[in-house]
Amino acid sequence: MLEHRSQIRYGSKIALKHIATGRFLSSKDIKYEAGSRQQMVFCSNWQPDKQHDCWIVIPPCEKHCKPGSPVPFNSVIGLKHQQTSQNLHSHDIESPKTKQQEVTCCGIDTNDDWLLQRHSITSSYDDSGYLMVGDIISLRHINTNKSLSSHDFMLNNGNQEVTCHSDGHEENHKVELFKSNHNNLTVINCFYS
Repeated sequence: MLEHRSQIRYGSKIALKHIATGRFLSSKDIKYEAGSRQQMVFCSNWQPDKQHDCWIVIPPCEKHCKPGSPVPFNSVIGLKHQQTSQNLHSHDIESPKTKQQEVTCCGIDTNDDWLLQRHSITSSYDDSGYLMVGDIISLRHINTNKSLSSHDFMLNNGNQEVTCHSDGHEENHKVELFKSNHNNLTVINCFYS
């Protein structure tokens, strides 16, 4: 059951829905055939899949936050893929379809750090308060300053490519958040390109 307006905390299990296409951020233990050859990240289903679309909100690399603490806007976070225990990651390697910045799941380093912001179509952000279910967000990769993004370009496996691209003000950067409550997955709308 969806928890409306409940707070997201460190340790929360969430799903991230790309607003422009309605698909969920997903990963499986499948590697890219070129580029980094790391674990693929993509958008797949229009309904959340508890096995492949569940992400755990964690502190950034080499930082500690008490589990259960609320997640403030304008903070740096990490996202761990629940099934594979790998972190959402990006780097300067080109993506396979659009040649934008590749997004993968990988081990633990500073390429796993993301700036959490409310989505805005301008460079002005309302970064007050804490992350809640139903917030529309953008995730900006700290090391490259590009925003998590997706689009209707399909990978060879039929899933939608996920990249980092641009500065985060585009419609393709919007994400909706959903939170897991025990065995149920709550979706959070995140705005990512």
